[in-house]
Amino acid sequence: LPMISAAHIEVERWDGTLASRERVHCPSVAVLRERLSSLDGDRIDSVWVELDGVGALSIGGGPDKFIAVSFPADGSSSHVETNSHEPKSVELQVGGQVGVYPGVMILSAALASAIAEYFLLQGEFDPSLRWVQDCPPE
Repeated sequence: LPMISAAHIEVERWDGTLASRERVHCPSVAVLRERLSSLDGDRIDSVWVELDGVGALSIGGGPDKFIAVSFPADGSSSHVETNSHEPKSVELQVGGQVGVYPGVMILSAALASAIAEYFLLQGEFDPSLRWVQDCPPE
């Protein structure tokens, strides 16, 4: 298992168009769950988990619909897709902007939390999920 000290958790907060990032000093599953539960899709719309040498995972949205995007150290990015029963498209605020996301990208709070916890504890993006590449490696 990787040293958990190599992990960082950050929360993105919005005040109008101004963003601030709050870094968590003692990353743990309990802290991660608490931060994820604060996602409201308005003032707080993304939680980042970064692992040195591995990359970053962003869980965005809230309060009850989420997306997960991976940013591995190779410069690529991918998102998780599921066999979701959501409508064809769902509006979510992520990173301060409201976007329309395909229903297959929409995750429940429980699944989004499980994806983030796996990444934090196992030190890798969960290989059992369907990761769809958005950008190729640099």
